[in-house]
Amino acid sequence: MKRLLIILCLIQIYATPANAQYNDHRDRKLDSLENVVTGWTPERLANAPFETRADVCLAFSQLMYGYERINPDRSMYAARRAYHLGNELKSLYQPYLASKFIGQLFYNKEQYDSTIFYYRVALGYLERMSAGEAGPDTPDGYPQEKIDDAASSLYGNIGNLYYEIDSLTQAMNYYAKAGEIFKKYDWKISSSILEHNMGDIWAYEGNDAKAVECYNTAISYAQEADDSLWMASPKLGLGALFMRQGKVTKALKYLHEADEYYSKHQDQEYYDRIATLDIMGQAYQTQKRQRSMLATAFAVLALVLLSLLIITRRALRLKRENVAADEAIGEALTQLEMTDSLFRLKMDQNVQLSRGEQEILPMIAEGLTSKDIAKRLFVTEQTIKWRRQRLLAKFDARNTAEMLSKAREIGLL
Repeated sequence: MKRLLIILCLIQIYATPANAQYNDHRDRKLDSLENVVTGWTPERLANAPFETRADVCLAFSQLMYGYERINPDRSMYAARRAYHLGNELKSLYQPYLASKFIGQLFYNKEQYDSTIFYYRVALGYLERMSAGEAGPDTPDGYPQEKIDDAASSLYGNIGNLYYEIDSLTQAMNYYAKAGEIFKKYDWKISSSILEHNMGDIWAYEGNDAKAVECYNTAISYAQEADDSLWMASPKLGLGALFMRQGKVTKALKYLHEADEYYSKHQDQEYYDRIATLDIMGQAYQTQKRQRSMLATAFAVLALVLLSLLIITRRALRLKRENVAADEAIGEALTQLEMTDSLFRLKMDQNVQLSRGEQEILPMIAEGLTSKDIAKRLFVTEQTIKWRRQRLLAKFDARNTAEMLSKAREIGLL
């Protein structure tokens, strides 16, 4: 079964409208409350004054909230005592609170049939209050704000139930009803809890955009109310969401902010801190793996760049060596051609051509470049250049045109 990180309770205590909407358990002194209820068995309470029974009933009501997260069995016992005492006192509001809370405890245990039963009981008390029925503390009927307060809380819980039994549309309808009441009275904390709860739902449903929007709205409401708990809780939700998206740095930012509160309230927020630390541990492990992979990638990249640098340097060195070799070979061939008497031809008393010079002279006359001649003869371009220089020198010519003119005069072309 799907479970939310934090279940919306929207809890209220037996209070005046001035204290309506959300009240948390953080300021409840459980030891003092236990002292109030100690020794008051049902039999003994039956003969006690009305004011005493009302005080004990209120103490049990606060104990059920105070023990909810740390001792569910004790919380259930206190809720049942508050329910029965409230009925004996002919109150409507107190039994409504207790029946709704008992339904919530069954909801936490995933016992949904019992949850539905007690929520219906709570709706019954709510309908009687809305119809104007009075209680011992409200002879003129319950104030509308108190009725709306009770209704919004129950709507939130029913929304949770519908979501748990796979009716998202119905769940959102009840959340909207609760939200309208919160906005009507500008109840910031209750609005924050509602938005946080919807953020958890959208995150579970995979709609991250809506989830982030709800979480941020929840934080805004909590900031306006200056309530650190309900700033921390949606930040835990955001941390879990960004962790799932792989945005580890962003996730850790929100998780650290959430843990800043939870670490100072470990007695009350024990389970939320455990969840926060667990996700933070996963985030640090992921971050460590990412850094390791990044370091490996940088090392591989550095090795590739170093290899390319070495190859480039070797290529440049070989190119320089090849150029020098071409020049040396060209010079050597020229010297060999000039000293090889077997391949010299006598033209007149002043001009003698080697075989190589004889080969390139008609090609120069054709207008071929040194590069073209080198390709034809399968020698280097530098060799042809050397031969052309020798021809210019032998013909005592200032340029190629003058050289070709003198060659034609003596019959070489």
